[in-house]
Amino acid sequence: MPKESDFKNIIFDFGGVLMDHNLEGCLQAFRRFMSDADIEHILGLGNKIPSTLRAKFETKSWNCPQWFVEQVLSHSRTGTTEQQVIDAWNCMHAGISSDKWQRIKRLRSKGNRIYLLSNTDKIHWEHTMALYQDYFEQLFDAIFLSFNYEKAKPDPSIFKDVDRAIHANPRQTYFVDDSAENRVAAEQSVGWIGCADFDELEAMLHTTANLNNQ
Repeated sequence: MPKESDFKNIIFDFGGVLMDHNLEGCLQAFRRFMSDADIEHILGLGNKIPSTLRAKFETKSWNCPQWFVEQVLSHSRTGTTEQQVIDAWNCMHAGISSDKWQRIKRLRSKGNRIYLLSNTDKIHWEHTMALYQDYFEQLFDAIFLSFNYEKAKPDPSIFKDVDRAIHANPRQTYFVDDSAENRVAAEQSVGWIGCADFDELEAMLHTTANLNNQ
């Protein structure tokens, strides 16, 4: 049995780390009823403008899916339906591979505590739960979503909230996120060890295990 000191907190990002992105497919779906200018500057696909609909939807728990859909429809071509908007938005998700689930299972079998910290919205999360609810319930100790906190990465306060919730030891806490900005913010605000992907995480854990066994 592993010692308590061997346990690690491993905090995964969602899109780009667990869920593969399909940005091009999402853009193509929206182009059927929105202009490229609105897709970029109103919806927020393809840029980092903080005031876009996407950013607001990810950080306001009271912004229900209906609010988001109505906002998109107000910038869409006449005749666009609510379901078209939802389906186009969910095109962003390209799925979670069986390999990633197996890697999480191996990490959990070693006694590590597994968490999710995601900038996401209610439409995307409901779509995720429809596909993978059993996996998340079985494999994750807790899930932290931006729209429930009304703040998003790289805001230091969301890292501090999660840090307090899981009683993290920074030297035992690994944060896997494909955004360098998010990793730096987490390291500076709470001291987590940043990793860009599964491979880097597993390499770090292997190195740490070897050092502990010397």
